[in-house]
Amino acid sequence: MSARHVMLGLLACAGSAIVEADDRLLLAGGEYSDAAYYAYTGVVLPGPGREDGQGFLQRYWLDRFGYEYDGGPGRVEARAWGAEAALGYGASSAAGWWSAYLGVRYTDTDLTPDDPSAEARGSQVGGKIQLEAERALSAAWRASAIVSYANQQNGYWGRARLMHGQARARAFGVEFVASGNDEVDSTATGLVFTASPVDSRWSASFKAGYRFQDEGDGAYGGLEFGYRF
Repeated sequence: MSARHVMLGLLACAGSAIVEADDRLLLAGGEYSDAAYYAYTGVVLPGPGREDGQGFLQRYWLDRFGYEYDGGPGRVEARAWGAEAALGYGASSAAGWWSAYLGVRYTDTDLTPDDPSAEARGSQVGGKIQLEAERALSAAWRASAIVSYANQQNGYWGRARLMHGQARARAFGVEFVASGNDEVDSTATGLVFTASPVDSRWSASFKAGYRFQDEGDGAYGGLEFGYRF
């Protein structure tokens, strides 16, 4: 993760419940809280030689975000955008799936007022690693997790979800998120509802909960959309 994950702990990785397929996947969504916001769009594509749910993957990402923190000049507002390109490998089975990505991330961050001591400042390029997996615990329960790290600003992000639903067309659950970089750390916990109509290529997730950050606690809400094509 890079600075983008600090403000929300969203992942980015929304819609990952169908990434194990060999279809191409379009992702979009956003999240908002009093001290932060995040919006994104991205695609996950089969890589060379991928078939039967196993092989290489490509991931391309664009995002826009903002967050607040207490810095040298006082309360600082950060506004930024970023782009990623990554190559991954993954496999799936009836019990679940996993994937791992290694890529490059560009982030451009503006600070108001300027904070010369901040690591998350200006244009930066760095490497990023991301791991994600989902597994069926029973016929009705599924667990998933995503973790990522970017050497820009020592950014990290992680999310765990536990979902319940007899059919994956509709599921309810909980999530826990932890994120941070050199300027700030935060955690969040919330409720999640996911819907994917039968025979539809669309999926959607709705979530709401509470985000914890020094002098920036507050409720958050978000939407996540996925489309296989």
